[in-house]
Amino acid sequence: MGDAVKRCSLCRGYLEPGSATLEVWLDGELVVVRDIPADVCGDCKEAYFSADVSHKLDHFLKERHHVKPDRYLSVPEYSVARFMGNS
Repeated sequence: MGDAVKRCSLCRGYLEPGSATLEVWLDGELVVVRDIPADVCGDCKEAYFSADVSHKLDHFLKERHHVKPDRYLSVPEYSVARFMGNS
């Protein structure tokens, strides 16, 4: 992009260097990856990853079973079917 000012494609806010967290379901497992380098919108907080970071992240997600997690999280799960009359 050179010296061009980077803007968010969602809200047109300005992007600033920062980090992001990715939550993704893979093979029935919720995977949370923190501290990913990203350009982050100062207004809506949308994160943008560079091609290099995206490539490394894809590789990590494929090989994640060979890495010990930093910690395990307890996450509640809800189904809204009972609240919508679809029980």
